[in-house]
Amino acid sequence: MVQERNGGLTPQKATPMVRVTVWWRCPAGHQWEESISTRTAPAKWKNGDVAACHECVGYRVPDSYPGCGHTVMVTSEAASKKPTRCWKCQQAWWQDNGERLKAELSAAAKGAAGRAAALLDAVPVPQDVPVPLVDEWRWWAAKQVQGAIATEEVMDKDGECGLVLERIARAAARLLPTWEMAARAAEVDGVLKLVDQAHWAEGRIHQLTGRGPRPAAAEDVENIGFVLDAVLAGWSQSAARAVAEKPGAWWPCPTTAEITRSLTRAVVSMTDHEVFAPIASYVRTYRELRLPVVLDGKGRYGRLDVVIWIPHGPDIVVEIDSAPSAASAGKLAFARDVGALPLWVRFGSGGIQEIDEVTVLDVREAVRSVRAAAS
Repeated sequence: MVQERNGGLTPQKATPMVRVTVWWRCPAGHQWEESISTRTAPAKWKNGDVAACHECVGYRVPDSYPGCGHTVMVTSEAASKKPTRCWKCQQAWWQDNGERLKAELSAAAKGAAGRAAALLDAVPVPQDVPVPLVDEWRWWAAKQVQGAIATEEVMDKDGECGLVLERIARAAARLLPTWEMAARAAEVDGVLKLVDQAHWAEGRIHQLTGRGPRPAAAEDVENIGFVLDAVLAGWSQSAARAVAEKPGAWWPCPTTAEITRSLTRAVVSMTDHEVFAPIASYVRTYRELRLPVVLDGKGRYGRLDVVIWIPHGPDIVVEIDSAPSAASAGKLAFARDVGALPLWVRFGSGGIQEIDEVTVLDVREAVRSVRAAAS
């Protein structure tokens, strides 16, 4: 430690538990600021010497920035990127120019849609990947390429588009499982969950394996609906108390987004109910799970708000909406058709739409009481 620069703090008083940043000096005379806990940690770059100096071992090197004129110590990897400004100056520059650049980048990206599509046409995609999955990949890839083109035009980052296309080509090469591979994974992992990008295949599991969808028994529907109804009733009471006791946290009243997030947490907590206790360690919960429902005029798959996978039972699919939604109706119908147990939690404005074999939980009055407590 550099005792003369650290006030009254001495090595004898300093321990890793002292959460302060202090000055250090190595035998070669290099000085720098670093916390005690970080300094005494056996990081990989120290090569076993906990007292190693990051400059002596070449982990950090001095780098000069022509845009601001500063010279600072950075990692060799950061120095190789050759930015024009140091990190602090770049943050200040972004703060001054961020809104303008976002608008310019957005406009440039929209104008690059045609060029992005042409570049993607040249990216090889495995022949045995199903069309719906290729469509999903192209939607993601187009956004990446459009952004790269805009970055080159607006921010003068030459070569950005080439780097993005390389990454996209690598993703396309390992794109995704064939129908048969996805079906085998679906058979093991359940009707609405398998290896990350392959959720689309689960809707066709019965076509691929000859195994029909698992029907949701009336008793299961009744029991799960009862549990979730009880959970949401408890949520409305506790939320109303919370906003009444601490109105500032929800002031002037809970927004639709806040209500949606709060309801989602309540739905996820359903698996803590005693009904699930015997299988709690096996239950898996997923949020924003993708599935292959592309409505007319849309360019990508839908996502389910909450999916609860239960071994040897129907998956529970929950959509949470503040208003009637054709997209949610389509996703829930898809979940129903592949043997899941679909539940629709509705709050906010609009009427309640009835869907065959989809349980609708109306919490509009409960949400109104929560908002009333905040007003």
